[in-house]
Amino acid sequence: MHGMLAWDDLRYFLAVYRHGTHAAAGRALRVAATTIGRRLGALETELGVKLLRRTPGGLVPTEAGERLRAHAERVEAEVLASERELTGEDQRVAGPVRLTSGDGLAVYVLTPRLLELRAKHPDLEVELRADPRVLDLSRREADVAVRAFRPREPSLLARRLVPFPFRVYGSEPYFARRGRPSSLRDLSQHDWVVPDAAQESSPHEVWRRRNASGGRIVVRTSATTLLMTACAEGHGLAMVPELLAAREPRLVPVLPRATGLPTGELWAVTHPDLRHSARVNAVLEWLVRVLAPSR
Repeated sequence: MHGMLAWDDLRYFLAVYRHGTHAAAGRALRVAATTIGRRLGALETELGVKLLRRTPGGLVPTEAGERLRAHAERVEAEVLASERELTGEDQRVAGPVRLTSGDGLAVYVLTPRLLELRAKHPDLEVELRADPRVLDLSRREADVAVRAFRPREPSLLARRLVPFPFRVYGSEPYFARRGRPSSLRDLSQHDWVVPDAAQESSPHEVWRRRNASGGRIVVRTSATTLLMTACAEGHGLAMVPELLAAREPRLVPVLPRATGLPTGELWAVTHPDLRHSARVNAVLEWLVRVLAPSR
């Protein structure tokens, strides 16, 4: 090796290692796939070894690539720790904050109230990401995450925001076609819009299978906004969080006096290195205000 390894090259290598293709790595880093390929080619030439090989399933690391990965991840951890420490010392409410939540919360609750935050802190740049995945806060995939469960990582800082109860909803077009359920037993006689297999173990899906086991599934969706739209358009009944359904007037609660329905919680989560960051704290305080009326 004749030169010094650049952090950007290591960052590109790790992105391809994790995502499997130049295109997916480019999307994750918001750079062109051709840039990724060019820089990795130059890195392999500089090191004199092949780091990645092509397979039908994507790019996989060679033995040399695996060795470089271990070193690159240690460098990444140090770089990100330095970024978090410096960000945490910034007492100005200015600059970027990465905020992530599920798509339903982002579309129906957070985005409509975002002007309040920007009016109060005009130098704040909010990067709002609707993503169902649990992003890695230690790698700064997000600065603040709103999650529908208490985080399992003991190292993260978590603030409980509000309860997140679910209820059964339908719509007038659906009731006109199939009638309105009048008891829990009726739920098994109706059509249902449900989330995809990724949420099959969630409390609301467990409740639906237990109480509407005979119901016919007519639509499966990969996003809460799609599920709510399909329900509102009359495809079938759906389990929807009350907080979100209140923002969609076409959704009509079914069996409003039913008890035993599933309830989750919303939590705001951040990395401990950002506890003193003024801009992160401004976003956390805004989240509390935005969600307070639902208490």
